Amino acid sequence: MMKKIFCSFTIFGIGLFIITAMTGCEGRTGPEGKDASESALEGFAPGIKCATCHNPDLDTTYRVLAKEVQYEASGHFDGGDFSHNSYDCAGCHTNEGFLERYSRGFGNETFNLTAPSGPICNQGYPNASPPGCFTCHSPHSRANFTVRDSSAVNIFTLIAGRTTQQWNSSNASNLCVKCHQPRMTSTFMWASGTTPASWQPDPSKTNTTDTAKIYTSRWNNHVSGEPTQTLLGTGGFEFTGYSNYQSSYHTTLINNKALGCEDCHMATVNSSNQNGGHTFWVRYLASGSTSPSYNVNGCNVSGCHSSNPVVASATAPDAAHWGKRATIIAKIAELGKLMMDTTITQKWSLPQSGKAVPWVTVTTSTVIGDSSWAANASTTKPLVITPAFKAGALWNLQQVQYEKSHGMHNYKYVLALLQNSIDELKK
Repeated sequence: MMKKIFCSFTIFGIGLFIITAMTGCEGRTGPEGKDASESALEGFAPGIKCATCHNPDLDTTYRVLAKEVQYEASGHFDGGDFSHNSYDCAGCHTNEGFLERYSRGFGNETFNLTAPSGPICNQGYPNASPPGCFTCHSPHSRANFTVRDSSAVNIFTLIAGRTTQQWNSSNASNLCVKCHQPRMTSTFMWASGTTPASWQPDPSKTNTTDTAKIYTSRWNNHVSGEPTQTLLGTGGFEFTGYSNYQSSYHTTLINNKALGCEDCHMATVNSSNQNGGHTFWVRYLASGSTSPSYNVNGCNVSGCHSSNPVVASATAPDAAHWGKRATIIAKIAELGKLMMDTTITQKWSLPQSGKAVPWVTVTTSTVIGDSSWAANASTTKPLVITPAFKAGALWNLQQVQYEKSHGMHNYKYVLALLQNSIDELKK
């Protein structure tokens, strides 16, 4: 009897799916006034037909299944850390948190150095799901894959004396930047209970009585905020007396709405389908390979690098673009080594336990240029630097490190941050 009942339900379910796929879905509520499915909470557009997107023979426009497979290979899916579901993390790390921010209005978000602020939620989401298709899109209610929100984003800065800038480029990139922006939700610049607050980077603090105290190994923006700032030519610690803080042409294109994140990170996929598209990967490991490959399809297009194509190998001898990348990697290493040299750092930092203090510790990755430079600081052993402005070199090292493009986003600005920091420490 149980088998007969199960078979009856199975046949009924298959029949219902076929009918639905052929006739399409009926708005938020079905004929009996009930939601058709959990994914239909925002309703169905009139006349939408499921098979238009969910049948590989008919889906010649969106290729939904292909996009899903690509997304499952992305860092957003695999490394998005949706376990970070507290109120101050869920807004970017979970689908539910992002949708709360969307419903509340991204334009209502504020930034404050003395309290958790920026892209945060009013609650935590312990039963959250990772970001997915419906985080960025609402195809059932719109009958298309436009992004949920394409409004401009205010890019706040943690550097004293600098002003808020605005990211307002392509529709898709404006959505990306809803999460890829600086935030103020950790405790390194605001006191929570007995937690000490680190010094706010301030280029004007040049007196010998100005002291910087750093209590965290990661004295910088949240890791998602550096690329956006770098593309705008901001976010770094700009030492006074230097005139070389300029930006590459990428910044001009961003400001002219002629370039967005998707142009490079969602470029046409190569044959392996492990890059570009909804994987968002420019650098990736091909199957069976231990060295990175690169998708440069987004670079070699008209108006960009079509007349001087970017090659897909960092080892090509005539690769001018890769030469710039190598320069940045070398400058990162040079600056980091200066901070580990106690004969340099003892001139501006107080000793710990009677000994000169290296400003950083380093862990080297297997991929060149991905060394991790951590500030030699903690709540029990703060790094104390005087005059305080010299600490800006440490800020810039971590800014460039976590930006991760090794100068490709904005070579001129990144090179200036590193070179000027090196010159300051050599004085």
